[in-house]
Amino acid sequence: MGGGGTAPKMKMSDALILTGVTILFGSLFMHAWVTPVQINGEDPPYTNGASMMNGDVFVVNVTLANESTVRFVLMDESGKITDAESVPMGSGDQYEKRWVISDGGYYTYEIDTKGEDATLEVDIERQYMIDMLPFPIGAFLLAYGLYQRDDEVAEDESEVLDAELDA
Repeated sequence: MGGGGTAPKMKMSDALILTGVTILFGSLFMHAWVTPVQINGEDPPYTNGASMMNGDVFVVNVTLANESTVRFVLMDESGKITDAESVPMGSGDQYEKRWVISDGGYYTYEIDTKGEDATLEVDIERQYMIDMLPFPIGAFLLAYGLYQRDDEVAEDESEVLDAELDA
């Protein structure tokens, strides 16, 4: 320790339990947390992107505050437009745009609300569920840490020895 004191060693089972729980909570937040994006009317078109694999799906939900035409554009990593669509929408309307990716790579999407306020929710549906991989890893580390802790408790229990004292 920094002040010259001593601290007991951390047991391996405690380290595995801590690591497993951290991976489980981290993957839960990574997978389930979707934050809506607020677009102001004065902002330029919203642009973002992600690395996609064959069969993955972009899902974009748009809710408009006022009547407008929304333009959806999807570009591949070379900048070539693979899909573009303009959708007229009324005030408070909601529209879901789905893009199924046929070739893997980095894809960029652009949403233009033509100067109107909007709310976007973007989700990616993965074909191969690679983003679910941390769940079993975290569960395995947690279970193994708990298993090791049970073994340590069993080893720490001392056996009761009967003895006769001769006087």
